[in-house]
Amino acid sequence: MRLPISLLVSALLLPPLASPLSAGFPAAPAADCAGAGSNDFDGDGVDDTVVGDPFAAPGGHGGAGAVHLLFGKGERGKVVSAPSPEAGEGFGWSVKLTRLDADRCADLLIGAPYADVAGQRDAGAVYAVYGGAERKPVRLVSSTPEADAHFGWSLASDGAVIAVGAPHEDADGVEDAGAVHLFDSGSLAGERRISQDTEGVPGSSEVGDMFGWSLAVGRLGGALDEPDLAVGAPYDNDDGRGRQSGEGKRDAGSIAVLFDVREPKQEYAAKDWDLHEIVPTDAGDRLGYAMAYGQEGDVGYLAVSAPLGDGGQVKDSGLVRLFRASGTEEVAPLATLDQGADGAAGEGYGFSLAFTGEGGTRLAVGVPFDGPDQRGGVRLVPVRDPARAQLVALGGAGDHFGWSVAFSGNRLVVGAPDHGRSGAVALLGRNDGTGTLLSPGTGEVPALSEGDSADFGATVG
Repeated sequence: MRLPISLLVSALLLPPLASPLSAGFPAAPAADCAGAGSNDFDGDGVDDTVVGDPFAAPGGHGGAGAVHLLFGKGERGKVVSAPSPEAGEGFGWSVKLTRLDADRCADLLIGAPYADVAGQRDAGAVYAVYGGAERKPVRLVSSTPEADAHFGWSLASDGAVIAVGAPHEDADGVEDAGAVHLFDSGSLAGERRISQDTEGVPGSSEVGDMFGWSLAVGRLGGALDEPDLAVGAPYDNDDGRGRQSGEGKRDAGSIAVLFDVREPKQEYAAKDWDLHEIVPTDAGDRLGYAMAYGQEGDVGYLAVSAPLGDGGQVKDSGLVRLFRASGTEEVAPLATLDQGADGAAGEGYGFSLAFTGEGGTRLAVGVPFDGPDQRGGVRLVPVRDPARAQLVALGGAGDHFGWSVAFSGNRLVVGAPDHGRSGAVALLGRNDGTGTLLSPGTGEVPALSEGDSADFGATVG
């Protein structure tokens, strides 16, 4: 397994702040974007897909990473790499299609959490690549880069704010406590840093919490038309209130929801949940490992996973907690999803999550270690009727289909990073359960011009 599977199984870039870049990125296509969909990068009226390969070797630089933009149904695409790839940067570890400007074409955020910044090893960086009209990409880094902080590990954006997770940051002087950095989407400026010791944020910065491991931005009960932020800390111990040291049930996990984060505040309004509020908790359950936000009308949904929780009373089979908010209701728990008696220990139900609101809200739940041969699968769950969940499974033994999931319009995108030599993705229509796995260099999916792909499909967006 090339990806760091042990993160689940065994336990389970330079000032100025925003600097323009151009070399190494494809020129954005000129387009008026008038008919662009929410994920339409090139402005042709068809939603596109982004696929990360953070261990690729562009130009022979092992682990520098690369990202593939697949246009439409994957009939054509482009490879994106960092302007000056360096070995081990992990470019493409996180990817997010969002809106950063007013031209209606989708834009792209790319995390490189192992990039060195201002002499700080593995401080991390994020790249903003614009779709539509020609505009130079921009590199975002922390104003105070820290070695091994891994800024860019996770990403979330709603078009108003960009949230960047740095879960290994030594926030508040505490090793690996974690932090989140917020930027204005339009200007890519106004950086604000939030940790568990920020006024109003629940919890306390403790060793190894990994606050910011996962992120989601949406409308979760704050002021109307203001973005709220959900933050996962899956390695937080279930040890009660106040700062502890290695006590309680280790790595049970927690989440916090912060309201109205568009503007800086002296004190945030927030809510939080621990896993013991859902099911009996064991050490290592990892609540907050993955998160996703979806919206249908004025109703917002937040999904939060604990991929080693005891779903359906099956130990370590995984579960997902679903939350709901509306224009008149603050975020509150709605339901707990699991595989029931079909679950098995270590399958990783909830390792990845994604929502779509088209045709009725559906949640895709990645189960990448499903089956005795770990071929993996994805559970598609209609939010209004979870009992009608369906399993989608493609590929073969050891593919880990479902390692990553996303929706591009009404199309489900699933990563299988251990398929073949390079990894693969599947692009599936709403009623398509028998799609084709696409790999770099097959069909119209472009391969790296120099160097090899390694884990194509590790991230999708």
